[in-house]
Amino acid sequence: MDDLTPLRYFRAAYELGTFSAAARACDVRQPSVSAAIARLEDRYGGPLFHRSRDGLTPTALGHELYSQAGGVLAQVSQLEARLKGHVARVVRVYCAPDVMMAPFDAGLARIRRAVPRAQFQFTDDALQADLQFVAESCLPRGCGFHPLWQERYGLALHSAHPLLAKAKLTLADLAGEALIARPYCPSADRFLTELGQEEAPVAGLRMAASAIHDAQLMDLVAAGLGVALMPISHGEAQRGIVLREISDVDPVTRVVGVGYRKTGFAGDMARHFLNRESVMDAMPLASVAVI
Repeated sequence: MDDLTPLRYFRAAYELGTFSAAARACDVRQPSVSAAIARLEDRYGGPLFHRSRDGLTPTALGHELYSQAGGVLAQVSQLEARLKGHVARVVRVYCAPDVMMAPFDAGLARIRRAVPRAQFQFTDDALQADLQFVAESCLPRGCGFHPLWQERYGLALHSAHPLLAKAKLTLADLAGEALIARPYCPSADRFLTELGQEEAPVAGLRMAASAIHDAQLMDLVAAGLGVALMPISHGEAQRGIVLREISDVDPVTRVVGVGYRKTGFAGDMARHFLNRESVMDAMPLASVAVI
């Protein structure tokens, strides 16, 4: 019940003594708490707190509001708890076409354990999804993001491809090869710039197919229809293909993680997914392992 959110922020500020502590407890930014308190003060016609360097001191109006609001919030919390036990919680999930789902299974299982009636509804609209499994460069504007791993790109070859006999691969080795394109992946653009689609510096390079997601891309490579540029980690997801780096192309990398809409519900789902107490602060990549 979003109309009671300002009162929840007020109660947290009253009990914890600072806006910053209230923001941490409510898993929001401090300006959200400050703005909510200001709206309440406008509504009730006076200050609810005296502000000082030592924190917040409730006014007489603040004490009265806390006394009256406590019972209301307790009743609403009990009502919501009862209703949530009978209503399915739909979690909308977006998985980018250049990201494989398997590494995210454990996080989804953690959500299911924390929210037994959670139903995952996958969507192709990243902006409407509560959670997004994406590369950081493809994160929708205005969403939060937690990195999970960083990886490099390489060339995917059929497991019996003759080029695998070479100790190192170079651009020149791709002469005459059929390339399967990934038009949905911006990280591949840098490779394609090197290879050149129109004025190819690699003699005989041609586009053999265009995939719509990486699962299909790997199937096409495994079928021997061509080679493809993709994240090195994809090699573990498909038998029949081998990933190799191209030695004379500057390394291209990406950071993959979980994005989330900046709503209370999506924040809670991200928190369960990551098994963390809060999702407010970004995790340093060096401290994060593949989930």
